[in-house]
Amino acid sequence: MKLYKIADFIFGVHMDESLDIPENFKKFEISSSPEDIQTEYFIKIVDELPEPQGECITTRNDLQVFQNGNIESRRMNFVGIPEPYGVYEEKSERVIYSYFKRSFLSMLSADTVFVSLFAMEKRMFAHDAMVLHCSALQVNDGVILFSGPSGIGKSTHADLWVKHRGARVINGDRTLLQKLGDRWMSLGWPICGSSEICHNESFPVKAIVFLGQAPENGGMRCRYFDSVKQLISQLTINVWNLSVVEKIWSMAEDLAAQVPVFYYHCNMEKYAVDTLESLIHDVL
Repeated sequence: MKLYKIADFIFGVHMDESLDIPENFKKFEISSSPEDIQTEYFIKIVDELPEPQGECITTRNDLQVFQNGNIESRRMNFVGIPEPYGVYEEKSERVIYSYFKRSFLSMLSADTVFVSLFAMEKRMFAHDAMVLHCSALQVNDGVILFSGPSGIGKSTHADLWVKHRGARVINGDRTLLQKLGDRWMSLGWPICGSSEICHNESFPVKAIVFLGQAPENGGMRCRYFDSVKQLISQLTINVWNLSVVEKIWSMAEDLAAQVPVFYYHCNMEKYAVDTLESLIHDVL
């Protein structure tokens, strides 16, 4: 068994050590006492997946969720391929079995596929943490988070800051947000999309910038309610769980009250950095 830590969640993973797992996930491995483990996962490679138990409470094009009392199970598939690749099955709060179909074994080392076996976002909610779709950029002693829909230019704009301001990308696709004391922090997350940039490092969040595309550069600080709506649109939320939805909304409200949120429409030239830097200068 190997131990891992994401935010303040410490968990053990039992699996065949010859299996190829994502390099980014390995960055969260720790040396700790087994007594510190909060949950144990057992990863099994099988020829046939077990049938999830309970009532199907939600269906997406890549996921089915089942509920049996307080126990949750999931059946996962790739978009466009109806045959499932894995089943996640809770035995209790502390013991979870995940089954992965042998015929898909070549995909196990993909970040999103491997992490799906842990239902990790559910564990993060229990630890008052949430995942934001964004590019996390270290500037001085904190991070700016560039967020918005896929394809809007988050990574491209972050690269401009790297080139022209010597900034550093911490994660090119997502970050884990958790309030520690009175500060919202950007924490490491083992999924980074096509950017392939993933560092297990923590920084205070200085600003969140929602990007839009335009020939001219300009922006403004968002009003509180607009900030909350923008955040909700890019947070990972288990919409089938009402208590989780309410909790995430409350956390987003606190985040919007504590961290300045901006809307910025821009092109992808150097001056886009200059204009945004002027807009958020007070928080850098």
